[in-house]
Amino acid sequence: MRLTTCCFIILCVSFGCGKSDKVSLLDGSMRTPAGEITTGGSVGVLRLLPGDCFLGLIDEIEVVDAVPCAEDHQAEVFAIFNLAGTKWPGTSSVAQTAKSGCLERFQNATGLVFDPTHMVITGYAPSERSWKDDRSVLCAVTPHDSALVRGRLTLRYQ
Repeated sequence: MRLTTCCFIILCVSFGCGKSDKVSLLDGSMRTPAGEITTGGSVGVLRLLPGDCFLGLIDEIEVVDAVPCAEDHQAEVFAIFNLAGTKWPGTSSVAQTAKSGCLERFQNATGLVFDPTHMVITGYAPSERSWKDDRSVLCAVTPHDSALVRGRLTLRYQ
């Protein structure tokens, strides 16, 4: 979902979708001991790591097609953080916290100043249904035109 009024941030309050944790914890990729993906595969969102690249820009995700960043991809994870609290704070609150949290972490995680003419930041946050078991926000960066790219997006615009 692209918000024209906020065209630099896409926020999907849908990270958990209420599905089984078994799907969210799937990792069909092959990784180096340091965690870098060497052979792509289906990866549950709770197994994604900063630096992982994947295909598919969808509003609700449970599993993505992760690929080595040297292959064609549309998004790169740059940060993951947990939301505080035990009680569901509401969709609006989760969306705002995820949006500001991803923006705050971008420069530290990438070494870049966010440039909305080249990049879009997407925050995938837990839904009310998944809140009980999942408080993670996944921050990803994509090219502004959603094109396929090769290499790390966070290195491309230095």
